[in-house]
Amino acid sequence: MKPKDLPKELLILALLLLPMVYLAIIWNHLPQNIPSSFNPSGEGGKSDFLLLMIFLFFTNGLIYILFRYLPDTNTMTTTVAEHKEYYRIRFIIHIYQSIFTCLIIFMVSQGQPFIMERWVFVGDGVLITGIGIYLRKLKPNYYVGVRTAYTLKSPEIWNQTHRMASTLWITAGIVIIISGFFLSLITGVFIIFFVALVLAALPYIYSFRLYYKDKG
Repeated sequence: MKPKDLPKELLILALLLLPMVYLAIIWNHLPQNIPSSFNPSGEGGKSDFLLLMIFLFFTNGLIYILFRYLPDTNTMTTTVAEHKEYYRIRFIIHIYQSIFTCLIIFMVSQGQPFIMERWVFVGDGVLITGIGIYLRKLKPNYYVGVRTAYTLKSPEIWNQTHRMASTLWITAGIVIIISGFFLSLITGVFIIFFVALVLAALPYIYSFRLYYKDKG
């Protein structure tokens, strides 16, 4: 990480930690019974809500790690515009996640009658769909997107892979949104982890096949 990027990284880390700090501050003021689909009664305890928040926190942390450490920002030669775009998309994602998570905590603290895990899946689904739309017209770069050895060697493979990845992410996002209205948290968590593996693996495999297809 370059010294000039340190303030930007600290800001992103602050956005990452903000929901958990907010939750810690108001924890004692949360209601004991929170609407949930964990059990037949339709209500869950504060421990259920804490589990959900921990899941969200680790999801947000995983996204931070993927964007921060997978691109080798110390050794790449890139344009100033690409560098700014890299941080811009990270800010947008983490601001969205921070506001969305804090909103859920606030609604629970006010005793709002909603199934908490349903809206977590809806929020994640909207984020994944938004990233999918963004991927469709993403130009080749070393910071954001499906950056494999094969896509970076060929603009055509980059474009084909990102069109495929865009369709995949949009479809996955819509599936997660719909699933949130029918599935419990535990089932939904397994689905999201499975979807995450698919979203990461299929574009890589697709770019690999395109590259060696061109090679004959």
